[in-house]
Amino acid sequence: MRKFKFRLEPVVSLKRKVEDQRKMELAVAKRDLEAKESRLVKLHRDRTSCESQRDASGCPGSLDIPGTLLYYAYMEKLTDDIADHTSRVERSRENVGEKRDLLVKSSSEKKALEKLRAKMKQQHVLEAKRAEQAILDDTASKFHGRKSHTRLLWSKE
Repeated sequence: MRKFKFRLEPVVSLKRKVEDQRKMELAVAKRDLEAKESRLVKLHRDRTSCESQRDASGCPGSLDIPGTLLYYAYMEKLTDDIADHTSRVERSRENVGEKRDLLVKSSSEKKALEKLRAKMKQQHVLEAKRAEQAILDDTASKFHGRKSHTRLLWSKE
């Protein structure tokens, strides 16, 4: 029986490499998304903290115009940063989704080729068994033919 050789093995190897590369790209995109989400959470925390400090330190009847202007400027900047970062997080989520879709596509392509290889290998083994059985049958029929021929010779005498 000759050894099974899958003709598309280089393609399967390439698909494995592409899948591994896409796994890495997805991991990088997920890490980027996590970093942006944690930054967004920090911005929200900063805003909440600043608001609670302002509410706690605000004395009724006192008017601190420079402090109030500074506070509102800072809150406006935080609001803008939060809006900007929220859009970045959304873009990162979309990027992660795209990377995941590409990974699923490349995985399914690789699995299809691996199924084809398994099917072809099974077919190869079946053909080898048939060929081996044919040889055994041929050998047995030749042996049986000689045996009956010698019986005929012995019976004639």
